Amino acid sequence: SCGVPGYRSSSMAALRAARAARLVASGHSPREAPLDAPATMSRLARGVGRATELVMRRGAGSRVETACGQSMLDFTCGIGVTNTGHCHPRVVEAAQAQCGKLIHGQVNIGWHEPMLELIDELAPAMPHASLDSFFFTTTGAEAVENAVKLAKHATGRPNVVVFQGGYHGRTHLTMGMTSSSNVYSRGFGPLPAGA
Repeated sequence: SCGVPGYRSSSMAALRAARAARLVASGHSPREAPLDAPATMSRLARGVGRATELVMRRGAGSRVETACGQSMLDFTCGIGVTNTGHCHPRVVEAAQAQCGKLIHGQVNIGWHEPMLELIDELAPAMPHASLDSFFFTTTGAEAVENAVKLAKHATGRPNVVVFQGGYHGRTHLTMGMTSSSNVYSRGFGPLPAGA
């Protein structure tokens, strides 16, 4: 499986003890050791489900390589956000070039050229001339929350309609709108009304 052996079923203490014994036997100190995935994973907040316990090291195109060197076909590819594949050369080149200029241009402080250039490219592609305003966010939940604010402002109505079985995010408002599973919202009520 090339994942973290026994991560779900063995205790973290037992895994750390076994690892320490292997390190001593191989002449390594804990400071020289590679990543202790089970111990590190035990420090991650719960709330994000994972389909596997694989530790991915790198990706190229539609394949990922695990920490133990196994190459696997990645059918999720970042759940649709990396439709060019992992580490596409043009994307890597563009990211490296931008990181050499400006990593984070806070938009409420000032403008930055890549955002303005993107607006110039998007505007002519819009299906109607009235669609002439753009809002950039960092997450889907932020986009949903702002869409709800805009809809309430435009209509003057206090409620929104959501589809049964839909997933909208893990912020407080989007948890109240999500009906695909209550695992995200269980224990966080009362949730915002009006969905």
